[in-house]
Amino acid sequence: MKKFFATLAVTLLMSTSAFAAPNEIVLPTVETGGNLSVMQALSQRKSSRNFVDKNLTAQQLSKILWAADGVNRPDGKRVNPAALGAYCVEVYAVTSEGIYLYEPTNHKLKLIAEGDFRSTTTTGQSFVTKAAVNLVYVENPDAWSTARKIPPRESQLANANIVVGAMVQSVALAAQTEGLGNCVRGSINRDEFKRVAKLSDEKTILLAQSVGFVE
Repeated sequence: MKKFFATLAVTLLMSTSAFAAPNEIVLPTVETGGNLSVMQALSQRKSSRNFVDKNLTAQQLSKILWAADGVNRPDGKRVNPAALGAYCVEVYAVTSEGIYLYEPTNHKLKLIAEGDFRSTTTTGQSFVTKAAVNLVYVENPDAWSTARKIPPRESQLANANIVVGAMVQSVALAAQTEGLGNCVRGSINRDEFKRVAKLSDEKTILLAQSVGFVE
């Protein structure tokens, strides 16, 4: 029953109906099995720009977000690396229904802004508005307060860029196992996205990544 309601919640998010976007979405448990090996996924990995406007399934969305920043060990550590023990990169999922912040600890999405803001994750690339989800990776300087040793700000951003590189590759491979396309992008309307996503001035937008079905 719990799994049923989790799936229903994600279905509401991806729906094009007139219902309001839910404030919180608990994602279904990730299925880590599959027939595609890592080496096969790497051999097929490429950037795609011919997206079709079609929603992901609940399980696909769950897998993509978990690959980006999910918890994969009992001690709470995650799929992506953490410089000095600080998980400094946040993941925002931008769909046709709204902007959501991914919360790895509980594997859920928290609504930040309702509406279709996919166009704010680019500076004019039309294919972005057809991608089912656009992930926006944001460095949060507050996260460094938990680091074993707080590095200078320049080093914080350098470490965050290394981390986001690992994150986008994990998402690219996860997308490939689902037959989905992806495109990593540096072209983002940073001022506009920061405004609509209600980001503080201290946060830094690093990269975006479009994921979805392709022609």
